[in-house]
Amino acid sequence: MLKTGLKWVGISIVSLTVAVVVLWAASRFWPLPVEQREAMRLLQAPLPMRGENGFTALWTLRYDGLEGAGGDAVMAQDVERWRTGSPGQRPVSSSAEGRFPATPLSAPAGCGRRGIGCLAAVRADPDGVEAAHAGHDALHQRVAALAGYGHFTSPFKPFDTDPMVPLPVFQPVLDPVSAHALAHVRGDSGTALAGACADILSGRRMTGQGDTLITSMIGAAMVESNARLLADILVELPADTALPAICGVALAPMTADEQSLCTAMRGEFGLAGAGMRLTTGSPAAQHLLLDVPRTQARMAPRYAWACAASAERVATRDAPTPIPGPAQDRFACIANPLGCALSNITGPDMRQYAGRPQDAAAMLRLVAAQRWLRQQPTPASVALQRLPEALRSPTRTPVLSDDGHWLQVERRAVMSDVGPTLRVPMRAPAH
Repeated sequence: MLKTGLKWVGISIVSLTVAVVVLWAASRFWPLPVEQREAMRLLQAPLPMRGENGFTALWTLRYDGLEGAGGDAVMAQDVERWRTGSPGQRPVSSSAEGRFPATPLSAPAGCGRRGIGCLAAVRADPDGVEAAHAGHDALHQRVAALAGYGHFTSPFKPFDTDPMVPLPVFQPVLDPVSAHALAHVRGDSGTALAGACADILSGRRMTGQGDTLITSMIGAAMVESNARLLADILVELPADTALPAICGVALAPMTADEQSLCTAMRGEFGLAGAGMRLTTGSPAAQHLLLDVPRTQARMAPRYAWACAASAERVATRDAPTPIPGPAQDRFACIANPLGCALSNITGPDMRQYAGRPQDAAAMLRLVAAQRWLRQQPTPASVALQRLPEALRSPTRTPVLSDDGHWLQVERRAVMSDVGPTLRVPMRAPAH
């Protein structure tokens, strides 16, 4: 009887083991959901590269004397240092450091978050701002020249041991804002307007053609900061002041392509894959508990929304961007528990990232609307009722603040330190 019992126990254990293996195999090889397959297709499809790659210009922006072949040589050297560096200790700074003069950046040259209060800050200490910008002319020319590039694609490739690739130092791209403000304060408003408009164009290019989120977000910040300064300057000038020709291009409505985060999200997806492989430990554990391709597919919809056809329609309508939630395919997690745990980790709020290019576009519309309203013969509250369609969006029509001093719309991306609205002044402040 005991032998019979043990026999049945053995059979039961074998049967259970077989059932577990079959269940694991079925889970591992179950077809991917349609939305995951489509997301992977969007993230892996070839993208046309427009114009010249400006990453080298961004990477060497701080350094004087590296235009042209000099910058290319430094870029090639830095890529090779990254490729051949020791795993986990690859160099993330440029070999130009210490070899070429770097433009010094100091706090007095700053202009606040998103350019808010820039003119007032410069007026409070014009001599200090001027001193802080001494020797920055070449840097400011390089920032304006970024508009001439077609895309910003990093040559640094992530390794499983080093998933965080080197990034440019982005602080210099916002350095010219206070210099433009200073030009206006010193009486050279034409130079100030032209400079702000040139940097808006650089920001527009970086927003839609950066291959990391930080590049795109910095581009959007450039647009918003310089557009706000532009509005602050214009309200202090006669309503019929002629704008430099470059401002006509800078204030043209941002296209859906310029607001697109597709290139950025594709880059972020690649970095996330390398980071996942670093996190997951030994290959043996990965084989049983982690299916890397399926985990990437499970994560893909969180990135691919920016490349979907619907993203262009959303940008055109200035509508809130729908972001897919976590995957619900629980059966797939039987053979991929570690991958499901990783893909379910709450990441940054993608709605905030999606909203910032839309807010940059809204800021440009506000500046154009400010200029149009100030040129109308009727009060702004009356003229606002016939604001041209090009100066509003289907979802956000500008309104006057209760005191009539500001033209504003609600922000799409909420940032506690800059308030819930985008706004431009309708009356010049007393100073």
